[in-house]
Amino acid sequence: MSKVILFKNNKGGVGKSLLCFWVADTLSKIKKTNEDYNKILILTSDSQNNILQLAGITSKFGKGLEEHIETGNGEIIRLRKNLFYIPLTSTKIKTTFDNKFTELMKEFKKEYDYVFIDGSPVLKLDNIFIKVADKIVIPSYLDDMTTKGVTNLIKEVGGEKVALVIPNRCGRSKLEKQYFSKLKIVLDKVDIKLFDPIYQSSKIMKLIEQRKTIFETKNKQYKEIQSSFAQIVKEVM
Repeated sequence: MSKVILFKNNKGGVGKSLLCFWVADTLSKIKKTNEDYNKILILTSDSQNNILQLAGITSKFGKGLEEHIETGNGEIIRLRKNLFYIPLTSTKIKTTFDNKFTELMKEFKKEYDYVFIDGSPVLKLDNIFIKVADKIVIPSYLDDMTTKGVTNLIKEVGGEKVALVIPNRCGRSKLEKQYFSKLKIVLDKVDIKLFDPIYQSSKIMKLIEQRKTIFETKNKQYKEIQSSFAQIVKEVM
């Protein structure tokens, strides 16, 4: 049965789009049967469409998610084999969006094995995305403001939907380790998994600059990071 995975944090800059794209790409490389691979669609509520840049897509595109909602005929962009993306080209949300989007999601779930959503706190879009999500992944920094934000977000979306919290773009300072421990205590109480930190790395930056995903390199130096993304995939499947 198709699943909807929402990547969400009300704070910007935590690497949400990158994690959404790389996890979706990793999952698209896994076979669901002996022959067929997972077919995945990524949606966004961010009109900057950062995932296109991360994927190395430079061509212009036409009408996106809002056209799908209104007519069912918006653009779908192929990012990689088995991985597709619908851009957002307008933040003007009509009052009929909620019901029409819910019906559209039913159609997407017939065609795709997973629908990933790169959520941003734009207008009312994320509230609707929360409703349709089966699992929510929260990328986070290890600092005071973001830790409090994660706690508030879990209260907002409901702990039963949160699959895991991923500390991202982390350093190795003593203070960050303390915040990791504090966050773990909080999440253990509500039975939410806290993932091992993904550290800020020149290797990751190099892949981003090359517009590659984590499994588009054969360099053995990336094995540890690849293992981390494989583990994240297991949590959201």
